[in-house]
Amino acid sequence: MSIESLPTEFISAIDRPSFAAGIQDSYVEALILAINSTLTHVEFNVTALAQCSDSAVGPGYILAGRSDRGYWYEVGLAWNWPVSLDPNGGVANGFHSIYGIYSPSGTSQNINGHSNILNLLNGVNDGDLVQLGLSISNNDVLMSVHDWNSSITDRLSTSAYSASQFVALPQAGFDSNGYYTGAATVEFHGSPFYGDEQRVVYKYPNIPQSSAWMRIEEFTDPGGTSVFNQKTLTNYNSSSQLQSLTYQGATEASNSTTFITGTQSTGPKCLAGSVSPLAVVIAIASLGGSAVVAGVIGLAYFRRQKSRIGHLGMLNILSLAVTVRQVQYSFGHVGHGP
Repeated sequence: MSIESLPTEFISAIDRPSFAAGIQDSYVEALILAINSTLTHVEFNVTALAQCSDSAVGPGYILAGRSDRGYWYEVGLAWNWPVSLDPNGGVANGFHSIYGIYSPSGTSQNINGHSNILNLLNGVNDGDLVQLGLSISNNDVLMSVHDWNSSITDRLSTSAYSASQFVALPQAGFDSNGYYTGAATVEFHGSPFYGDEQRVVYKYPNIPQSSAWMRIEEFTDPGGTSVFNQKTLTNYNSSSQLQSLTYQGATEASNSTTFITGTQSTGPKCLAGSVSPLAVVIAIASLGGSAVVAGVIGLAYFRRQKSRIGHLGMLNILSLAVTVRQVQYSFGHVGHGP
């Protein structure tokens, strides 16, 4: 099923307060596949795993699309995503959809009047098969998250800025902002991380790839200092032969239809009680509860900056107006230059 034919009974919180995310003084590790196809729609099916790193923080499973007008779109599924509304840390417990758009200059764009968006997805469970989708049609980009097990769908439509397709960057895989078209697993750590992750499988149902770029990187947030960064162009000889990239303890593998991050059969789990009280208040507001948020609160997740050396963008420093108190936060981005 393509994203255009997903059921219309979907969850969408474009009229709710956006959810701010971020974690201070962290190390962000990203395992990336940049495909070498130009398409009007891109889809990956991923197995949603509730794995965690340190501090009860979970990963993001991301689909990204770089349009032919230079804009960058990200849609993903996050587990126990870090929230910055609590200055002492804390996470948005559970699975959430995440959305972000970035301009050719690297700045975050509004999505239907909001900054980048994080929506709680009750009903998505550990081990579910989830489709991440991006599609361009009639000057709109449809961004969607669909759980095949529960039939929950979260999606929204936003401007394509006159673009007609998502493009590949076969010479380098990434443009000068670090934008790409493909998939990534992102984890946050409290100190430099040189280890493996639990195995996550992405399936690519579109035209099989003849080649793609695999990349492994880690950088600091805030600051954007590169800890390590390695990429390789991978040519696929057959649809079944997996080729791997291992660097600084991390491993990813791919063939013409599959992308795999990590090799471990099991991983640490986060408990439901790890979310902070302030994060709970904001989560209730994001679900249509009392108006706790006085202003639009943005998700800062992979914002590319030309001065950075990595790949996965959304990082802004935002001033967040909350009725409880005012909080500022910094969130490092996952995405750098070629």
